[in-house]
Parts: sequence; structure tokens; C-alpha cells
Amino acid sequence: MAEKRILGVQKIEVGELAVDGGVATTFAALGLTYKDTATFEQEEAEDIEHECEENDDPIEVLAGSKKSTISWGIVDFDPDTLVKVLGGTKTGESPNFKWEAPASASIIEKSVKITPKKGTPITLPRVSIKARIQYTIGKAGIAQVLITGKVLTPTKAGTASIIVG
Repeated sequence: MAEKRILGVQKIEVGELAVDGGVATTFAALGLTYKDTATFEQEEAEDIEHECEENDDPIEVLAGSKKSTISWGIVDFDPDTLVKVLGGTKTGESPNFKWEAPASASIIEKSVKITPKKGTPITLPRVSIKARIQYTIGKAGIAQVLITGKVLTPTKAGTASIIVG
């Protein structure tokens, strides 16, 4: 059997959750991914150990849950992009559109698809997204929108939370 590897990133895209709670039907990139900002990982599961005073070892061990997260930074400050990940509103008229921040934070859920340079895509049907602006002001600084997401259980029955392939 041939080994399969996933290398690099060609694009990271987001899409609106399907009406039935499944994977988005269309995806679009938010912008270019800034170098060395993208990660997708699962935390090590912390098992639940039941112990008693009479024994040094646990009497029962239950498997803990693995939490999965994705994060990446983009350098596109288009008002439509900012609305998608930060909320708020797009105002003004073309070509002078502006983004206005929301009065309060909101939870934004999207489907996320990672397409690597080599290998098979990874699809995350339901992700709770938070974003923030980071701008180191100076000659070498570039403004970024840093996006982090927690993988959630899809609301559509029979849909896995992570799909590779």
C-alpha cells in the first residue's frame, strides 16, 4: 500500500454551513494565508481516571475527548472578508467601502476546507470561528487578521467532525 502524505497549503477556504447542518456546498478563500501562521491540530486527550484510596492505580479509565483547532492569518482587509470573520457591517459606496466593527462579539460558524499543495483535502464541517486584528506598526509590519477555530460536532446526523479525503 502506498503511503499518503499531506504537505503545505494551497488554500484555506470557508463556506456557510449547509441548511441541514452538514458541510458547506461552496467554499471560498478569505485571502492569502500569511507565511507560517496556519496550523491544524488535535490536543492530546486527557483521560478521566477514577481512583480509590486503597489502590495506587486507577480502578477505571475513561477516554477523554480530543479537541481540534485550526488557526491561520490572512492579510486581506477587504470589508466583505472582515464581515465574514469578525462580524460587523460593510458601509459606504464603491470603490470606498468601509468595514465597521460590531458593537459586541458574536459566534460565527463556518465550514472550513484545507487544500494542501500535496495530498488530500481536510474538511471541517462545523467550526466556531473567532478572529482578531494584529498589526505591528513599523517598516516590517503587516496587518493581519488572525483566525482561530474550534472544531464542533456537526448538527447533521452521520456527519463526521473531520473529513480527510
